[in-house]
This record gives sequence, C-alpha cells and structure tokens, in this order.
Amino acid sequence: MSDQAQVKADLIPYSPEYSGQVQSWIDTPETYLDLARSSDFPPPPDIVDCWQREGVTSYLLFSHNHPVAYAELWERPVELAVEVCHLIVDPLRRGKGYGTKMLHLLYDRAQKRRGIAIVTINLFGQNETALGCFLNAGFEVAGTSKYLEGLRLVKRT
Repeated sequence: MSDQAQVKADLIPYSPEYSGQVQSWIDTPETYLDLARSSDFPPPPDIVDCWQREGVTSYLLFSHNHPVAYAELWERPVELAVEVCHLIVDPLRRGKGYGTKMLHLLYDRAQKRRGIAIVTINLFGQNETALGCFLNAGFEVAGTSKYLEGLRLVKRT
C-alpha cells in the first residue's frame, strides 16, 4: 500500500451528481455486505441518495479532478463522537492509500467540531483490508460494535 502522505487528494462535500459513480464502486456482493450490511446485491439505484439525511455529512475524495473515494461523518452527540460510515474507494484505486488519506482528512474535519471527544468506525465482517486501512490511519480497536457484530475502532481528538 502506498503511504497516504504521497497521495495527492482533496476532500470536498458530496454532490448528488456523483451518486451513480459512487454506487458503481459497490462492485461485488461482499463489498455491499461490508458497506451497507445488505445481501440484496446489486444495490438499488438510489442507494447513495438514501444515505443523505440530517446529522450526516457526506464527502468525496478527489484526486486529479476525479472522485476516488466516498464516506460520511455521522453525528453521535450522546457519545461525544462522530462516526465514519460508508467508506468506499473506487475499485481501480483500492490499495493505493486513498482510503487512509480520506480517513486522515475526515478525522481532521471531525476533530474541529465542538463537543467531539472521539471519532469512531464500526467494522462489520472479516474485511482485513479495511481493518488495515483503519489501523494505518491511526484508529485503534476499542472493542466490539454496539450496533451489530463487529469491531469498534476509535481515534481520540
């Protein structure tokens, strides 16, 4: 995997014009299961649009004027936390540091929010590549997920 410091990319707010492109990155039933906990592959055409709601801020990672990754920050005020959700990287760019770069940039955004003590990620399933990405970005395993079977990772602000 490339060092994320070498990855040149910028985080920008998500725009619905990219929903079809982001959805196209959900390229296998395994990816969809890891991403959205659903086995109804392929996902519905409006899946990315359905993720947009109050309390969720969505972002795209752009490199060389093209989107290469997508993720969301979910507000978790009771936990004094922000959760990273639905992180997905363009299949042609996986393993090249873009996921790690996106996590670093999301963490930078999240830690600037008032009242945030931690940034969390819930990892469901046995996705060792995703786990490696999260650990590379400085997250630590803190136990099991509160929502479904899986690991809870945290990074303190």
